[in-house]
Amino acid sequence: MKLYQNVMESFVEEELDRMGDSLGCCLCEQCRNDVAAYALNHVPSRYVVTKSGGIISKADSLRTQHLTDVRTALLQAAQVIKENPRHDGP
Repeated sequence: MKLYQNVMESFVEEELDRMGDSLGCCLCEQCRNDVAAYALNHVPSRYVVTKSGGIISKADSLRTQHLTDVRTALLQAAQVIKENPRHDGP
């Protein structure tokens, strides 16, 4: 049973939902996963074990610099994925 979680995963996904339309790239399931994975590889991991630890860490992650880092990583990811899509079709 997995007892730990990288809270940055949910933070990146939430920001991807908020920024989706402004990213200017395809957000099919494949592209969305590629954007999220790219962004996660460019922000620090924040692992927690307890629910309360997750809440504290997530609140800390909402600091301005963390938010800026996540948004910057998502913008960079969108550009890379737009130029190199791995899905079939247009």
